[in-house]
Amino acid sequence: MPGYSVRSKDVKSFDAVTLKPSDIVIAKGAKYEGPLAFEGKVTALVYAFSSKSEKRSQVEIYRNYEAAIQKLGGKLLSSPYVDGSYGWHVFRIEQPNQAPIAVLLRIPYETRYELTIIEPKAMVQSVQAGQLAKEIADSGFATLYINFDTNQAVLKEDGQAAVKEIAVLLKQQPQLKLSIEGHTDNVGQAADNKKLSQARAEAVLKAVVAQGIDGKRLAAVGRGQEVPVADNRNEAGRAKNRRVELVKS
Repeated sequence: MPGYSVRSKDVKSFDAVTLKPSDIVIAKGAKYEGPLAFEGKVTALVYAFSSKSEKRSQVEIYRNYEAAIQKLGGKLLSSPYVDGSYGWHVFRIEQPNQAPIAVLLRIPYETRYELTIIEPKAMVQSVQAGQLAKEIADSGFATLYINFDTNQAVLKEDGQAAVKEIAVLLKQQPQLKLSIEGHTDNVGQAADNKKLSQARAEAVLKAVVAQGIDGKRLAAVGRGQEVPVADNRNEAGRAKNRRVELVKS
């Protein structure tokens, strides 16, 4: 907005933002079931007003951002502007073949407002053989978040790094046998998700064998969407459900 400048900026390459109903602008009589949760690259900006500039109202700030986001195809998830509200206005901008961008706007005062942008981005997981060994010893399985492109089963760079650590683990424990189990979220048809999870589990297995591990010590199983560990109703939960588990045989 004219007359304002950025007073602080905080960028996290991967983080989670969860808003309770009490955090969101809600019109009288409106209700929200459960929290709104987002994950990805988070950019948090705080803007402050210059005393030398023309004063702006809270509703003017809101209307300007609402119009700008609508031009990008965005939609309002929270209630429309409520006079005197200190909560977050929540917008979503859809993207082809990607998770939506979330834009959060809070205007506590005419002289200050906050803008948080959450861009979809998969977490790059750094795993080590020792961590995997501990998880398997403690729980009987270890969870990996290996990133695949949508509807694809080709290992990417971070997946190859995880495979190397799986191979190290198996070399350190020559008696260990593992079932490599693929899981998906519930987007799409259940049969397609099961087929996809099987293909991804097999891709991991083949890559581990290529590291010199006897394939007889491994099995590949596709679980599809059958065993969720989080709520599939929001992107944060779906991201947790898209996983590979190493289960001790």
